[in-house]
Amino acid sequence: MSKKKKIQKNLKKDLIWASGKYLCTFLPDDFDEWSDRKLNNFLEKNAWEPIEFWPAKDIWEEIETLALSVNEYKK
Repeated sequence: MSKKKKIQKNLKKDLIWASGKYLCTFLPDDFDEWSDRKLNNFLEKNAWEPIEFWPAKDIWEEIETLALSVNEYKK
């Protein structure tokens, strides 16, 4: 995830919601202000047991795909 662009409010909520499907704890509200390193560390340390050994990039892709799907569905 690149911090270079601002995340839309609705998408940010969906990302936080989707994170709960793949992590043991939800992303915090300020996750979009974190460095990539801090976010990756959080993802890997809080990964749900079936994906606990996945790289952060793959975990983020799952969260983002689910969030984007939900966001599109709500439209």
